[in-house]
Amino acid sequence: MLRKIEIWQLEPRPRKVASVGEELFEEYLEKKRRLLPNDLGTNWFGRMMATTFRNSKAVIYFTVVDVTGASRSICERYGVGAALFNSNYNYDCGAYIGVGTGTTPPTRTDYKLESEVSRQPATAVFTDGADTFAVSATFSLASDADIWEIGLYWKEGTNGWVWLLDRTVLSSPVRFPANTPMSVAYVFAI
Repeated sequence: MLRKIEIWQLEPRPRKVASVGEELFEEYLEKKRRLLPNDLGTNWFGRMMATTFRNSKAVIYFTVVDVTGASRSICERYGVGAALFNSNYNYDCGAYIGVGTGTTPPTRTDYKLESEVSRQPATAVFTDGADTFAVSATFSLASDADIWEIGLYWKEGTNGWVWLLDRTVLSSPVRFPANTPMSVAYVFAI
């Protein structure tokens, strides 16, 4: 995963004393802002990922806005044996991918696709030794559609809440012909 490491001296006043990978990290962010202005992860994705790495023996909650527009408090750790991001274990939870026809540029506070056509459960694949993992879903639409927007969702199992992690608007549409299987994949560098 592209990352940088910073070391800070906190007393007598905070100052950075060392960093690793800072130049590449900043260059990546600058290029991403310039070349991919319609590719934004949501605030909800950022909160979910930050919560994953938090060190706590207690139950941890974070807030998202689900696809209905309702604010939800999500439990990340419920107890021994509980799945991540699930208020209880042994329930349906996980990633979904959606496709739509909306063309409005994304914002970090988007909570659903502008004009969703379909949403399907996703599978995730990682090959040992690879530098990437993929989250993908297959679609077969009943009628032709020009797809402009792609969304990555997470579904919380107990209550069935679904929230948007990423919304990307393509620079030109991709034609999904009727009754033709089409695959959409998010590929992450690690």
